[in-house]
This record gives sequence, C-alpha cells and structure tokens, in this order.
Amino acid sequence: MQVRFLGFSFSSDCATVSLDDYVNHMLTEHGKSHELNEHDRFLFFNTTHSKNYYVGLLVTVKDQKTFCELVKKSGKLVVKVNALDDNSSLMDFNFLVLHKTSGFGMYQYYHQSFSLSSFGYFNAQRFSEFRDATAKAEISKIPDHKLTAAKEKAIKQKHKGRLRWEILVKKENLKDLIEELQQVKAFEYCFLALTAPEPEFQPLKSHVRKERTKLSFYSQSPVKALASSISNIVTQFNIDDGKIIGTDFDGIDRVLRITNNPDNFGEYSYDDVAPKINSLDIEQFEKSWVVEELLNKCAEYKHIFEAKAK
Repeated sequence: MQVRFLGFSFSSDCATVSLDDYVNHMLTEHGKSHELNEHDRFLFFNTTHSKNYYVGLLVTVKDQKTFCELVKKSGKLVVKVNALDDNSSLMDFNFLVLHKTSGFGMYQYYHQSFSLSSFGYFNAQRFSEFRDATAKAEISKIPDHKLTAAKEKAIKQKHKGRLRWEILVKKENLKDLIEELQQVKAFEYCFLALTAPEPEFQPLKSHVRKERTKLSFYSQSPVKALASSISNIVTQFNIDDGKIIGTDFDGIDRVLRITNNPDNFGEYSYDDVAPKINSLDIEQFEKSWVVEELLNKCAEYKHIFEAKAK
C-alpha cells in the first residue's frame, strides 16, 4: 500500500471569517470528535511550528474491536481473528500542511484512509458551523427589545460565505477524475491573451492580462461525454489554469483545479511510514516525520504552494 502526498487549496469567501480565523477556532476544538461517514474524526492544528505553514493531523477512530489476518498454520493459510483491548481503537492518520497566505496545502493519504475530497467537505462543515456561531454571538449581544427581523437578517447576511476547497489534479488524469463525478456543473479556464475575435474587443487586447471563460452545463448532461470533451480541450489548447466544478455520488461538491504538475508530490510505502509515527504523542504531532517531509516537499514545489492564490 502506498502513502501519497496530494495537493489542495483552501480559501474563504466570508468577509468576517478568514482562513486564519477558522484555523485558530479549530485549535479550541482539539479533543472534540466530529462524526462523518459513521466514524469519529479529530482534527488537530499547530500554528507555530512553521513560520509559513499551518500543520495539521486528522485522526479517524474506528469503533470495531476485532480485525482479521491471514496466517500460515501447519502449511495451510487460515484466518485468525484478533481482538483489541478495551483501551485500544483502530485508527487512520492523515497529516497535512497549509500555507498561511496562499491557502495551498499538501495532504498525506493512503488507501481507505480519509480521502482528500472528504477532508475538504469535513472542513467546509466545520467552517460553516463556526461562521453561524459567530453570527449568532453577534445577534445575542443585541437586547431583545432592540432586535428586529431586519437587523438579524443583516447580521446573517454580513456573515454569509463559505470555505472553498479545490483538489490539484494533473491534466493527463483529468478525464478519469471527471468520470468519477455524478454531475459536472461547470468548466472554467483561462487564456493568457484575449481570444475574442470581434473588433469591439481589439482595443483591449494589449491590456488584457488573462481571459477567463466559464461554461455551465445542464444537470442531465452525460458525464462521460463531458469528461472526454473537456479533456480534449485542455490537451489541445494546453490549458494549465482551469477548474471543473461538480458533485460526487455522495452529493458532495468537488472542484478539480487543473495544474501542469505532478498528480502527487511524494509516494512512500505504508510499511516504511507507519513505524515512523509509532508511539507518536498526539499533543506533539508537529514533530512527526510526516509533517517534516510534507514541509520539505512544499519547499521543493515552492512555486506552487507559496504562489498567490488565484
């Protein structure tokens, strides 16, 4: 089994809750479990270990108390059922680093651990909860006799917004990743020069830094046909700046950001990685080998992870 380092990006479009606000809020949530897909998830952040990056750890605790293994006994393969003691639980680990200003990050993943898309969805949920609590706290400060429906609506509107997240994907793998979606909502892409041929646009040509185009699709549009067409366009026009917006089969919104970079930024054997976190103190997770390796890889690909978010 392979452990892979995958790229992603986070950004807030909420005027009152920044990415920094959210991370600092999650610091106060350490030790609090959040259930998703029938398992308890714990998200830990550290904001001081690295000057440029937040570092984090997501722990998934599984409630099963037995596990099976295949062993050789008297020359035959047999199934052996093992039981955990009362103080033990099966768990998965996913370390991450997130640049404090660009919002680009790297996520450590292995098969059957918490997927990157689920991680994005998980944080979007926590962000919305924090945003709503912030709005509610502001409303609660207004005396009942002064609180009107209009004031309450205005406060909620002021706190409107969400955490946006994207998965960085290599354009050569784009077709397969789009086909994993249930619905493709839109395709956005950029050209570094003006492509509109109409004469009315020509006076602008020397001033255009980038032209952005967005194509929106009908909900019943066939995903495979769109995947093939979009992949062909990206390849034919050598598009390195674009995104595909859609939903997966769990109804979770997904955004695939096209990059001209590796589809993963590091690949290791699970059997090599697991011993490196043996006896790791969760309260000092930032000292783990995985965090340091993630930071090293971000330094290697500095042009991506420290670039200004688009």
